[in-house]
Amino acid sequence: MPLVLRPGEDDDATRMVEIERTAFADNKLTPFLFPGPFPADALEKRAEGLVAQRQNDPTTRWVKVVDTDTDELVAYAKWNIMNTPKDPEPGRQEFGPGCNLDMCKEYFGGIYRKRAELMGGKAYCLLDLLQTDPKYQGRGAGGMLIQWGLDMADQLRIPAYLESSPNAHGLYYKYGFKDIGQFTLDPKWNYGDADGTIYFMIRDVPEPK
Repeated sequence: MPLVLRPGEDDDATRMVEIERTAFADNKLTPFLFPGPFPADALEKRAEGLVAQRQNDPTTRWVKVVDTDTDELVAYAKWNIMNTPKDPEPGRQEFGPGCNLDMCKEYFGGIYRKRAELMGGKAYCLLDLLQTDPKYQGRGAGGMLIQWGLDMADQLRIPAYLESSPNAHGLYYKYGFKDIGQFTLDPKWNYGDADGTIYFMIRDVPEPK
């Protein structure tokens, strides 16, 4: 089952959302942030939102990994190539039906504020989303998507930046990222043994060889 890297397309959005839903099912924090109930068209609306982001933001790049035996999309990433310095846009205040709105505002708002503090006014490549179908984890698909963005960052001579969950933290270390900050959701939200920590990571421009 050879895996290949290809540009993402609008028609991939539905499959991307399916992978996102499956991948987040193993995140213990998700049921607290998004307890439901959800409308029947929730996945469709999410896919439409991703397409709108891609069409309206010229910095957005979708990259996908495809299993060539089945032609199935098995992993994807959303990179934002911000080679012109600018301040991060304000974080969103709506998170869709079924969310715990106040908890989402505190969690995602904390992430956006820290991003603005760390990267405001800078040029960089942002790894905004990366998800792999659990059936394909451990096959290197995630690494292919990370490397695509690192190659782009190296061509532009700008750093690469991301925000990592605890589960992915070690993977990003392997690709040269280092911690530059941390945010932990207030335990007042009673999220049990879930890990409410996010790591802010950067991979600097390599020195010329």
